Amino acid sequence: MTGCPCEDTSLCKQIQGRRSKEVFGFSTPDSNYQWGVLDWSRITTIAWATGDAAMCTAHKNNARIIAGAIELTTYNLTMMTQNPALIDQYVADTVSMVKAQYLDGVTFDYESPLAPHSLEAETYVRVINATKTALESQVPGTQVSVCVAWSPFNIDGRYYDILGFAGVVDYMYVMMYDTRSQIFEQCIAAPNAALPIVYQGVQQYLALGVPPQKIILGLPWYGYDYPCTNDAPDQEFCKLRLVPFRGVNCSDAAGTEMPFSWYMNLLNTNQTTTGLQWNADVSSPWFNYKDANGVVHQMQIDTSESLRNKYEVAAKYGLGGTGPYCFTMLAYGTQQEQDQARAMWEALDVFIKA
Repeated sequence: MTGCPCEDTSLCKQIQGRRSKEVFGFSTPDSNYQWGVLDWSRITTIAWATGDAAMCTAHKNNARIIAGAIELTTYNLTMMTQNPALIDQYVADTVSMVKAQYLDGVTFDYESPLAPHSLEAETYVRVINATKTALESQVPGTQVSVCVAWSPFNIDGRYYDILGFAGVVDYMYVMMYDTRSQIFEQCIAAPNAALPIVYQGVQQYLALGVPPQKIILGLPWYGYDYPCTNDAPDQEFCKLRLVPFRGVNCSDAAGTEMPFSWYMNLLNTNQTTTGLQWNADVSSPWFNYKDANGVVHQMQIDTSESLRNKYEVAAKYGLGGTGPYCFTMLAYGTQQEQDQARAMWEALDVFIKA
């Protein structure tokens, strides 16, 4: 195949066929990442991975590699509403990108607020549908997905046409994380993806009429690092400073997203003030630590244990797949890190082998 960067040029062909179960997750966009460390025996689709090495490695392991769709803004959608020719140009650019990089499709991830029943929401569905139609015609085997919030009911002001999405995409990646983006109750640290919220979100999508086989249950391989305003190194309740988000005074923006490898290092090196704790009410782990300035922080995290419970939700409801944000958030340096990474990959078998 002319221009193919892989040593085996057959690897530049798009992956064909639909999987009965998807392990669909994201990558941090790092073209220098050592892709061979990932457990490709379990991955079916990886999004946002960049560079020729990522594409060749994914295809060698019969996994799809998909790009983030070309960025859409609310302004873009408004202009496309007024001038449909802009949709045609957007689609043409997307098809060219997929062909040039030997990719297997795109995933849309527009997350800005839209008003109820807006023309922009209708246009967003039209753009996705036009993209999928063109890719199916010109690049057979490609996959088109869209990322959506943990609940279909207008999270953070996103009044999107969820059933419209379901009618045109291969998959909806339900981002079952950042569920504390707007905190309406007590302003304290809490899990990124509490198990009851996982059940609630999935049940809401199904009740709305989204086919289960089109849902990918997206789960976090990262946690939130919250500085506490109360000096409580051993206490469960960590009060947060008020950091508004889209009109709500308290939000998870009071914390910082940290990868699995980072917070496990704190545990592995005994830098906590509590050790690893388990909130049985929501099936979620947490711990506290003090930073260099003596400020107490609480980490609300996920581990292989908590994630197994959530992968069981995907299996129970017959969802099309599950997978993390992000595959690339594990460490493999020490034996302990390798063992913990292996446990994270093996936890996916709760869904894969169900």
